[in-house]
Amino acid sequence: MSLLDVKHLSICFNSANGGKNTVVEDVSFSLAKGEVLGIVGESGSGKSVTALSLLGLLPFPKAELGSQSSVLFEGKELAGLNEKEFCQIRGNRIAYIFQEPMSSLNPLHKIEKQIAETLVLHRGFTEKTAQKEVLRLLKLTGIKNAAKRMRAYPFELSGGQRQRVMIAMAIANNPDILIADEPTTALDVTVQEQIINLLTDLKKKLNMAIVFISHDLTLVRKIADRVLVMKNGRIVEEGGIKQVFERPKHPYTKELINAHMLLKNGVNAGAPLLRAENLRVTFPLKKNFFGKTTEELAAVDNVSFSVPEGGTLGIVGESGSGKTTVGMAIVGLVSYKGNIFFGESDLHRLDKESRRKLCKDIQIVFQDPYNSLNPRMNVEEIVGEGLLVHYPRLSPAERRQKILRVLSETGLGENDLAKYPHEFSGGQRQRIAIARSLVLEPKLLILDEPTSALDVTIQAQIIKLLQEIQTNRGLSYIFISHDMNAVRAMSDNIMVMKDGKAVEFGTVDEIFNHPQNPYTQKLICAAI
Repeated sequence: MSLLDVKHLSICFNSANGGKNTVVEDVSFSLAKGEVLGIVGESGSGKSVTALSLLGLLPFPKAELGSQSSVLFEGKELAGLNEKEFCQIRGNRIAYIFQEPMSSLNPLHKIEKQIAETLVLHRGFTEKTAQKEVLRLLKLTGIKNAAKRMRAYPFELSGGQRQRVMIAMAIANNPDILIADEPTTALDVTVQEQIINLLTDLKKKLNMAIVFISHDLTLVRKIADRVLVMKNGRIVEEGGIKQVFERPKHPYTKELINAHMLLKNGVNAGAPLLRAENLRVTFPLKKNFFGKTTEELAAVDNVSFSVPEGGTLGIVGESGSGKTTVGMAIVGLVSYKGNIFFGESDLHRLDKESRRKLCKDIQIVFQDPYNSLNPRMNVEEIVGEGLLVHYPRLSPAERRQKILRVLSETGLGENDLAKYPHEFSGGQRQRIAIARSLVLEPKLLILDEPTSALDVTIQAQIIKLLQEIQTNRGLSYIFISHDMNAVRAMSDNIMVMKDGKAVEFGTVDEIFNHPQNPYTQKLICAAI
């Protein structure tokens, strides 16, 4: 007998005008004790809504289950339970790890209190007796210096540590099923590997079943026994990991797998366009009474590199390695020591006006387009803002023509001019951010994690777009990412950073096929 049986699950959302939008249609699957079931698909495929429905976490009555929908947990029907009945199941028998721990954890409460809350609620612990169990759970999830960390607030922990706290909360009551909804999104590749290993280890120790939801096929392949592929609210393919990944049948499954195997376009790189020599960026940690820095952090420590005309330098490393700070230094957003040469110009020696004029030649695309795009400006205003600064003499008609040309180049059109950022998907917002940078016709584009939060198929589209733009315009790129597959697809040369230092530099072939540094070897192994 299966632990969980989902049969003919259909979910729709009722609109204010009386219409119904079906988001999940006739989904059926089972889950055995101790099994890991992977659910993959792009945003909007229905995978998260399906998981939320199992625990009654949908916004009822706006959401509605189909009349034939059935969710059997150990033979007990969950569909239609009231809130009080669901409280006996949630966090106790079936636990849920949400995608973004920073949003799920209460910023006002310490970690100890948040984990203890579920112990008090479901297992009858007092606040005093819960302390030892919280410490045990944190140690079980591999958090170093757990006694100190349990007294910290969420913002004082790294992304990987926060995710471990969420896992500790989820396993506090020894659940039979753990639902992990995109638990590694936006984490470094090495931290992703740690979380996967942790979940696998906990599954064995606690004999838990896991529903692992992700758009990262590499991670699903590592952890899952079986996989469901969802598209437009339906299951289009299911089977064992080996069967689905090595002998996919549905065209969409093949598209997902092909999108994950990105290839680098051939680029004829020229002479160095940008050179950095002994680049150093420090941030003060402590100051004395007189304001003098007594302790500092070297975010970038004597790093040297070059970017060729028409070529791409990939910069990889985990969070805190200094890779983003390198990009910030180049565009003048942080102070630095050392030298950065752009062509024949030493950026350190340029006066304010010369530096401002050079800004249009060096543009940056940030990680999260939703936060980097002004929500109060429409697309025409966002893309055209740089033209107002650098080309104030352009007429409105000339400015619009340039905007339309670059929107067309990035796969958008005239119908998008009057729309606002919230009206677009993540991939479309990233295209807007790229268009905003390209409209000034730069020579160097710094891409800071441009695909980290996107579905694998959208990642492939953005990378293909960037490759085409580079070929057509002869642009130089600095591609900053922790996604080794994306870096491999985009780069000619790669610089590996750790703790502010460049630990290895080489061609794509040298880094991926013959890595020398142990840290580089660790990154490559985690990505495969």
